[in-house]
Amino acid sequence: MENGATAGTINRPAGKQASLTQPLLQVQDLHTHFFTESGTVKAVNGVSFELQRGERLAVVGESGSGKSAMAMSLIQLIAYPGKLVSGSIRLDGKELVGLGEPELNKLRGSAIGTVFQDPMSSLDPVMRVEDQMIQPIRMHLKLGQKEARKHAVDLLTRVGIPDADNRISAYPFEMSGGMRQRVMIAMALSCRPKLILADEPTTALDVTIQAQIVELLKTMTETTGSAMMFITHDLGLVARFAQKVAVMYAGKIVESGTVGEIFSSPKHPYTQSLLKTIPSVSGEKRRRLLQIQGLPPDMKLHITGCSYKERCPAASERCYTDAPELMPREGGQSAACWLKNGLMTEGYESITTLLSQGEKPEAKEGWNRIPLNGSVSEQPDSPGDDNVVLRITDLHKHFKKASLLPWKKGAEIRAVGGISLKLQRGETMGIVGESGCGKSTTARMLLGLDEPTSGRIEINGSIQIVFQDPYSSFNPKMKISDIIAEPLHVRKIGTKEERLRRVRELIKKVGLDLSYLSRYPSQLSGGQRQRVGVARALALDPSIVVADEPTSALDVSVRAQIINLLCDLKEEMGLSFVFISHDLSTVRYISDTIAVMYLGEIVEYGPAEEIFVHPAHPYTKALLAAVPVPDPMIEGERTIEQLRGELPSPANPPAGCAFSSRCPHVTAKCTERKPPLRGYLERREVACHAVS
Repeated sequence: MENGATAGTINRPAGKQASLTQPLLQVQDLHTHFFTESGTVKAVNGVSFELQRGERLAVVGESGSGKSAMAMSLIQLIAYPGKLVSGSIRLDGKELVGLGEPELNKLRGSAIGTVFQDPMSSLDPVMRVEDQMIQPIRMHLKLGQKEARKHAVDLLTRVGIPDADNRISAYPFEMSGGMRQRVMIAMALSCRPKLILADEPTTALDVTIQAQIVELLKTMTETTGSAMMFITHDLGLVARFAQKVAVMYAGKIVESGTVGEIFSSPKHPYTQSLLKTIPSVSGEKRRRLLQIQGLPPDMKLHITGCSYKERCPAASERCYTDAPELMPREGGQSAACWLKNGLMTEGYESITTLLSQGEKPEAKEGWNRIPLNGSVSEQPDSPGDDNVVLRITDLHKHFKKASLLPWKKGAEIRAVGGISLKLQRGETMGIVGESGCGKSTTARMLLGLDEPTSGRIEINGSIQIVFQDPYSSFNPKMKISDIIAEPLHVRKIGTKEERLRRVRELIKKVGLDLSYLSRYPSQLSGGQRQRVGVARALALDPSIVVADEPTSALDVSVRAQIINLLCDLKEEMGLSFVFISHDLSTVRYISDTIAVMYLGEIVEYGPAEEIFVHPAHPYTKALLAAVPVPDPMIEGERTIEQLRGELPSPANPPAGCAFSSRCPHVTAKCTERKPPLRGYLERREVACHAVS
């Protein structure tokens, strides 16, 4: 990666060459407010920056920092009750603030392209892809129907859509998530824009598809000369993709510089803390993640002094009275902080401490058998190993997909195809794999929400779940005290006073004050709601907790808090976790063992560190290669070998090895015979003909 360099060439008319001496985008003192009934929210509060042609700028920061509001202000698509109040936005020397809607519509899609986070909500589900692509091409490039369609097909081919001439006639719902995002990128590039705004374009994608999309965006900017603003909370992606970085906090840019400068020598305490919240990608001994204490300020209130002062451990009296400006620092970047180098390195490192290795409590007695269908014994087997809290044996789950045609037989989808696992007391088992591999279906069967087709699940104790999105799993009209007490009330456990006493114990255990019990979910932050979700899961004193993507919807700083909380509870209470996630860096940090799933099957299983350091299965290798490392030096030297093709449909899996259609090392044997999951080395299991 050529950090800070301008890549690609720009094919512009000769008369426009004079403008190449000035920045492509100049933003000066931008202010965007939202006028709500409870007050004016100053979402963007004086942002200034420049973007050169061909540059890739990453904008990072917590939710509510103003990233998306700033990006939408550039194209003046702020939703009501928001309004661009003041400031200057110059694109190629032309002032955009004050332009009428007709003039802005000419720029949107032509001079400025956009790629949004969720392509399904951005694409019209009842219009074919060609209709959605061709109309703006004809309008902005003045091409005929045939020429516009050819241009659209060429773009879809360039972004990696196979058989683009036919796939362009498909509807969005007939495409995978990765395919839809590729269509969005093709649409953003269709009118040869000078600037591309990408707002969290890979958040909803698997790590393998994410790697493809990021490499695609990088290649497109290099070959077309378009500049790109990339909004993300994934610092690994920033290291892989960006040339420059702007860190936003409370509506302002608090630090900016090249990606190398920001990662190697951050100057603002907020940037330093953000980088410390990331789980280590090295094999060093696990250390407790840094937690940024407190919450961002209320943007409806007037802020005196530095906006970060309440959360900064190095704040001085001056920070409470005077607001620091974004000023140049040693090393090349700029930072808005009264301290020369932010937090001192010595104190910075001392914040992180080794995870405690406390005694685990004695386990609960008794095995609860979940009755299943299939050819299984009516009598539960002996647990054998008293330390095993969960045993899964040859578990299958098939779904029937009805046909739209009454005379045609519906398809059978094999979501889970015969997996066997054991979970030890006090152990965290991570389950990873692409969307559609069967992770969440397995979790639902463990919880009894889906009935297995066949197989056996045995649990020593009880099992609870922590959901991905706690807000949607809470009753918004119930107080937090009632939400936590609900499992006790449903099971009729204890008196009212005993339940209240238990609720108070749980809210303290997850690190929240008793005052939160009288609040409603809408009055809590995302991290606080997830802590309440954990408290509710602990109410019935489970031996196993299933955590299904519990951190994917959280900011990187809040994610560290939840990861630390889960690790603390595991050590203090002897809990066992089934941790399902597509965030492989988090899985590596928190897990003791890992099961890698592909198309309903386990293809590799064993100790987490061994699998991450020495993956054996080709699919595991591809997954780990796709994980972005939050280090620009490492990312600059890596060659990303992308998986070919898309995940096959569970209704029509490949013959032989399920991974044979995408494996770079496939042989005739792989397409004929399914490899069994068998022992490898000392503590590993791998399903691959080439591994022995």
